[in-house]
Amino acid sequence: MMLRFSSPKFLRRLLGWKSCLWAGLIVALLLAGYFLYLNHEVQHRFASRKWSIPSRVFSATVPVFPGQSLSISQLKQMFEERRYQEAVKEPLHAGEYRISKGSLIVYLREFHFPGHALSSQRVQFDFQQNKLVKIQGQGPRGELPLLELEPLEIARLFGLERESRLLIDIRKVPRDLVNAVIAIEDHRFYEHGGVDWWGIARALWTDLVARRVVEGGSTITQQLVKNYFLEPERSIKRKILEASMALVLEFHYGKDEIIEMYMNEIYLGQRGSVAIHGMGEAARYFFGRNVEDLTLAEAATLAGMIRGPNSYSPFTHADACRERRNKVLKSMLNLGQITSEEYEKARTESLRVPESVLPVNVAPYFVDYVRQQLHELYAPEVLESEGLNIYTTLHPEIAIAADSAVKEGLQELEKEYPADAANPSHSPLQAVLIAVQPKTGAVLTLVGGRDYGESSFNRALYASRQPGSAIKPFVYLAALNGLTPVTWLTDEPTTYEVEGIPWTPKNYDDRYRGRVMLRDALQESLNAATVNLAMTVGLDNVTETIKSLGIKSPVQPVPSLALGAFEVTPIELAGAYAALGNDGQKPYFLSLKEVVTENGDVQERRTVDFTSVTTAAKAYLITDLLAGVIDRGTGKSVRRMGIDFPCAGKTGTSSDFRDSWFVGYTTDLLVLVWVGFDDNRSTSLTGAQGAALIWARFFNRIRTWIHPQQFRIPPGVVQRIICAKSGQLAAISCPEKRLELFLSEHVPKEYCTLHSRQ
Repeated sequence: MMLRFSSPKFLRRLLGWKSCLWAGLIVALLLAGYFLYLNHEVQHRFASRKWSIPSRVFSATVPVFPGQSLSISQLKQMFEERRYQEAVKEPLHAGEYRISKGSLIVYLREFHFPGHALSSQRVQFDFQQNKLVKIQGQGPRGELPLLELEPLEIARLFGLERESRLLIDIRKVPRDLVNAVIAIEDHRFYEHGGVDWWGIARALWTDLVARRVVEGGSTITQQLVKNYFLEPERSIKRKILEASMALVLEFHYGKDEIIEMYMNEIYLGQRGSVAIHGMGEAARYFFGRNVEDLTLAEAATLAGMIRGPNSYSPFTHADACRERRNKVLKSMLNLGQITSEEYEKARTESLRVPESVLPVNVAPYFVDYVRQQLHELYAPEVLESEGLNIYTTLHPEIAIAADSAVKEGLQELEKEYPADAANPSHSPLQAVLIAVQPKTGAVLTLVGGRDYGESSFNRALYASRQPGSAIKPFVYLAALNGLTPVTWLTDEPTTYEVEGIPWTPKNYDDRYRGRVMLRDALQESLNAATVNLAMTVGLDNVTETIKSLGIKSPVQPVPSLALGAFEVTPIELAGAYAALGNDGQKPYFLSLKEVVTENGDVQERRTVDFTSVTTAAKAYLITDLLAGVIDRGTGKSVRRMGIDFPCAGKTGTSSDFRDSWFVGYTTDLLVLVWVGFDDNRSTSLTGAQGAALIWARFFNRIRTWIHPQQFRIPPGVVQRIICAKSGQLAAISCPEKRLELFLSEHVPKEYCTLHSRQ
């Protein structure tokens, strides 16, 4: 019997099955290829997951210690600048402070640096009559001799996306925050495999009953895929792609890794043109806390904002934010994540946000100075997207004082010397203030103009102005190779020929002393005597001395050189004076200290560096002469303004009163101030009338942060008692004597011939 396998009906069935099998195989291959493609895309993207993370620029830490002239109100302001909040009740949480009678108690936040960290701890500061008398640490540490306050964030360098993000580690995230996010966004997160089919069915039914979209079925994994990979469109195709990629993501990554990525990616609101992304950034922006320090109520607030960041912002929609927070707390209670007591306590907690925002708008000209150096080291896209932490030398409290001193000082000068300063057709009066530690070169602040918002031109770095009499100390420095403070100079009008044109220097007061000691000529800033001195020393020698101090602007050996009739930038002049305040060692100016990657690796580190430009003995001798300028000479007006500590300085006034300068320094701080107009017209101000006023105002504001000492006499300088009339060693019969300083190689040997004959 033969089987009828070849019947047409059977063949058709066989061919149909084969077609189905082939079709199924093709579909399977296509699906496999599709998932392989998705697998590659997901792995590639998440293995090198890169967010656009702005670089953060920080100030230096600020040390406080017992015995410091620091008031409770000053310390309170410092903490508020760092976005600490005043606590409503105990116990304090990290980022909060409380004031009681004579004390300020604060719970410090943790802050990490390369190699060390500022620990999170409760600290009590005790005060008596505006003086800090004790710092009490937590636990067995007891009293603290010194405490560093965390740096102030002063700037962020954004990319085109202008996304602000502070990455978090899931291991440091409080469980309350994880639970809050899961409770309100995806309570079956730890149960599904990336797509919650039961959740989708429930959401569809809810939407059908309500006849509108009231509930979404997307899991946290799907939301992460949508935010990270996909365009914000609503379509079946995109939903299928979203679900597929979620499944692939769950296959490769654990739940904790996914929730960490989600918390770093999620959009949580807007600050002007800047987008707030991630829980780390949101915790600092909305509550002034590190993410690990969030309270239960704050964690629920942030979780509730995910659905509508701008609709539930605690800054702009407090009532809606509070209602949404309480809904999150209720979900957490229903899921057994918190107790009834915790729920009630968090539900009634007030919604409190810091008054200030990050970064603090302080020292924008200084930030430009740092940015200029950074652009020499890094491409813009690296600075704007790789989350570098940039630590600088800026002292935030000194910077704030500098900004105020400049603004208020200029306003006072315009009232006192109103000539045409207020003429709307003219540019306003401007100022520069640079504060540097001579011993290290650390730039503590730099103000490049009156108002950065009106003019971002950084005059401290780029304005070329005539230094006038502020250049004279370097003429006298060149003279110390053979002359002494008691050398007699000729102070008479003398005519010099410069390129065939006669030129006669005139003294400011139109008085000429005939003969004057070198010390008095500098103290009184006598033009005729100084030019005669420069000609005696040799203009080439003076030029060489000026250049050796770091003045890179063109300097020509002409007689007017001695009166500063050439142009320099304020930063150049400050550098030259810093050598005098540092024993003849010119410091390399530091504004950038360290550049640290997101992972804590130091990429760039700047250290203290010096160049020897003169001897310590000569630098000290000029410093002593400049101390006389402030005590008895053209700078004595600062003494009337309350400057009662040891300091040295020099006024500077250029021709026709176009530039007003004052450069002065203590043992621990050098400050240069320039006042003038951008269009180079006359200010009608001498150095003592203009720049010195701002200089003194600034120093009076920063007394807490400076500790001036007497200038130390170095080896190579000797003291002798001289006759004030002759300048020779004093004889017994000399009626007026004084102590004078000399270089050891130029000590006078002759006794007074003026009085010993009598």
